[in-house]
Amino acid sequence: MPLSKWRGRRVRPLKKRQIALRILPIIVSIGIITSLVAIGGTKSIAVHFFYLPIIYAGFVFGDRGAIATALLAAAACGPWMPLDIVVEGGETTVVAQTWWDVAVRTAIFYVMGIFASRVSSAIARRAREMQNLYEVARTVSSSLRIREVLDTIAHQAVSAMDARACTIRLLNPETGELERAASSGLSEAYWSKGPVTVTESAIDERVMAGEVVAILDAQTDEQWQYPEAARQEGLTSVLSLPLRARDSILGVMRIYARRKRKFTPDEVDLLGAFAHSAAVGIENAKLYEEARRGSFETIRALTIAIEARDSATYSHSEHVTELADDLAHELGLDEQQREALRFGCILHDIGKIGIEERMLDARDTHDAQHVFYRMHPLIGRSILKPVSSANEFLPVVVYHHERWDGRGFPEGLEGEGIPLLARLVAVVDSFERAVNPTESPMPAHPEEALRSILRGSGTAYDPEIVAAFARVMRPKIDAGEIDYGMMPEDPLDIEEMIEDALNGSLERSGMGELPDTEEVAEE
Repeated sequence: MPLSKWRGRRVRPLKKRQIALRILPIIVSIGIITSLVAIGGTKSIAVHFFYLPIIYAGFVFGDRGAIATALLAAAACGPWMPLDIVVEGGETTVVAQTWWDVAVRTAIFYVMGIFASRVSSAIARRAREMQNLYEVARTVSSSLRIREVLDTIAHQAVSAMDARACTIRLLNPETGELERAASSGLSEAYWSKGPVTVTESAIDERVMAGEVVAILDAQTDEQWQYPEAARQEGLTSVLSLPLRARDSILGVMRIYARRKRKFTPDEVDLLGAFAHSAAVGIENAKLYEEARRGSFETIRALTIAIEARDSATYSHSEHVTELADDLAHELGLDEQQREALRFGCILHDIGKIGIEERMLDARDTHDAQHVFYRMHPLIGRSILKPVSSANEFLPVVVYHHERWDGRGFPEGLEGEGIPLLARLVAVVDSFERAVNPTESPMPAHPEEALRSILRGSGTAYDPEIVAAFARVMRPKIDAGEIDYGMMPEDPLDIEEMIEDALNGSLERSGMGELPDTEEVAEE
């Protein structure tokens, strides 16, 4: 039978075997101590050994275990046990206990059990709090991704406070709303109750002024903005604290209790530590984002300077970055991958800085200088390899000219052996070069460029990425967001061609005069 929580102490459910193994020492020790007491009576020092199993039970099983063990020990020292055994002149005299002796001893054992249980609970609670704070500190110090940091803080706060839920909201200075940043334990239905505006919430006005606010029942308190939603969610007592960073308040952190509860000063201090960690995490993340943004803008300026040497590809990396980000969203890439992709796109042609200007247009495969052009991914790797922060996006720079069938450069990788982000950029790069060509004075219409990409599915490009790219580009082309060149006479049956692309069976017939996929990939 599993053991549940007693008096605020959370005990992990135990299996029957574990329970038996923990009870066994109690039974054995009480039996041994009882034998010792029977020799000298309850006045002997041996009676004090009963404290040991009582304390052990309090630490292991909580209040109920301690009380049960105390009563068992009291029964072992009941009226049948002599108070004292006196030996004089060869005669043994047994002195019986009074009921008063039994009652006092039982009370002492009971108090000892409760005391041991409470001390154990306090130690366990403090250890849990320290563990929760450690996890939060570790996350804040090791991660600069604000969502990850705040989610960890919310989960750990719920655990440490033994609460129903926790939310962290950040102030939007433009709208005055406290917007959702992280939560643990609340349903989506509760979140959809409506906006939380500081000026319309008496509690949040006080918290944003720097005050800690506790309410006993959110379902009936007039200060609470959404009492009906609190009733439906089963929320009662709520503790709200400001997220203070330096001289400003960034938002509000709340803890929701399962039932009516008066939060103690220690609990307020503990939640204050979590709120402080959240504020520090937010500040660190902001500084990190500012640094990353500054790095990105510096790199962007460098890329523009490089592309200015080749007028045909001026702003090419900018366009590739925009389209690649849309494609990454369609493919479900996480924020870390998308950030690496953005840096990789803006720098994917950085190797051209090591190529003479007269060789930048040497893209004809029969041109001897084409060999030098094919070296620009390797030159890019040489430039970026000493930069440790470039490791995440370096594969984009090196492998964006590789082909799905292994006929690309610089290493001839094929299939999934090509890094995912490089496969993605290969598709976007080829499309952008088609609508903004480097050689032909007439750019291809996006419809025709998309057709070329679909034609290369399974040979030049990853079929799944091609299909996703087609889904992204179709609305853009229809809306005229990308409008270059002349519209082909026979528009694409996009659904059919996506299916063909995924099956790797795209027919070449009926598609008009299209460039060879090898040429598209090498542009």
